[in-house]
Amino acid sequence: MALRMDPARRRRLQELARIHDRWQAEHGIDDAEFTPDGADSARRRTPSPEAERELMARSRAVMGLDPETGHYRD
Repeated sequence: MALRMDPARRRRLQELARIHDRWQAEHGIDDAEFTPDGADSARRRTPSPEAERELMARSRAVMGLDPETGHYRD
C-alpha cells in the first residue's frame, strides 16, 4: 500500500527540494548534510551564516511561515 500524502504538502516539499538544490549551487556548498566530516573534510565548503539564514527564510516562506520569525502568518 502506497503512502498517501496531501497534494499541497507534496508540492511544498518538492519546492523545498528545488530551493535547497538552487541554494546549494548558488553558494557552492558541497556539505549538504552539514556533517562534521563533510563530503571531503579537507576541502569541504560549508555554508556561511548568511547563506544559512537565506535558506531558512526561503524555506519558511514556502511553508507559509513568516520568513523572518518563522511564526505562522495570521
